[in-house]
Amino acid sequence: MALALLALWITDRMKPATPRRPIPVRVDNKLTPLYREPDQQQRRKAIFNLSAGALVLGALIACIVGFMLTIALELVGGLLQA
Repeated sequence: MALALLALWITDRMKPATPRRPIPVRVDNKLTPLYREPDQQQRRKAIFNLSAGALVLGALIACIVGFMLTIALELVGGLLQA
């Protein structure tokens, strides 16, 4: 702990006394379009895509859980027969 504090003190003393001058950054002011509500077709497409993705993800998770349960039951069944 003491060595860490000593190293921190040494590195702190090695820093320059004056802070560095900030580098100016050019900022471009651009007009942004105002928000507008999505139309009915965009809403339906978004709902359809989210629903399809949820169904695919649910099916994938169900397959993985079923596969894991099958392995677990085979393992338990094998232990019971031995």
